[in-house]
Amino acid sequence: MVHPLIQLAKEQYYLGSHLTHSLLTSRTNAHDNEFKTEADRLLNNIDEFPHAFVLACLMDTSVDADVAWAIPYKVKQALGSFEINDLYKVSRDEYIDMFNGEKKWHRYPARNAGFFFEAVQKIVENTFLNRDASRIWAGKPDAQDVILRFLDFKGCGFKIANMAPNLLYRYYGVEFSDYSSIDIAPDIHTIRVFQRLGLTPYAEDHEATRIYTICAARDLNPDFPGIVDGLCWEVGRNYCNPRSPKCNECPFTDFCRKQVVRKQNIWDKQD
Repeated sequence: MVHPLIQLAKEQYYLGSHLTHSLLTSRTNAHDNEFKTEADRLLNNIDEFPHAFVLACLMDTSVDADVAWAIPYKVKQALGSFEINDLYKVSRDEYIDMFNGEKKWHRYPARNAGFFFEAVQKIVENTFLNRDASRIWAGKPDAQDVILRFLDFKGCGFKIANMAPNLLYRYYGVEFSDYSSIDIAPDIHTIRVFQRLGLTPYAEDHEATRIYTICAARDLNPDFPGIVDGLCWEVGRNYCNPRSPKCNECPFTDFCRKQVVRKQNIWDKQD
């Protein structure tokens, strides 16, 4: 029997389901509408600027997603170009100066400026990529190959390496020959949702909670464990808040263990 979480994910997070969606969410108020429009245009132009997607993924650590995904356009504003050859001409120190501007672009500006610089160097100098980042996912490869290629970039860990093909699948309609290697990318939102759904136990050790979440997602849908990632992330961010969850508005209400327990307690009080 298919778990209702998987059923909901398959209905809403299929191949190309988010083609018209913005990777910069409406929650951000850090930039004006023109900035957001132009930043989206750069990120969405994966045919001409595939490296924008790769570089944005690598920035998505230790900060809100909107902060990370805005960085490629900030670089374009600073340089007047986002051509890979122009990015390649910029030194590490120049990138550090950009990231460390009047208003820092990242929580760890020097570190992530270094990741950005080294990723550009790899995209240009790597024989396989040969200045074209889209070769990471071109030709309908096994998703495992894509994950491993992302992991080869400095600063890319398990979470980002699994998030990237998932986003390519949903936001860009990129197909893979096999999806079983795409795991859920556990963060504070997805971990909390899995715990409240009763799919994983609560644990004090953060690494243990990550492993529980990954294993539970694999059990739920072995053919594509990460299909629930976007759905759980959005529910965790928008409804399943740590202290004041919006349970009455949440799409998981009917099968959430937290809700079942709460309803049971209500009935117990009436008995």
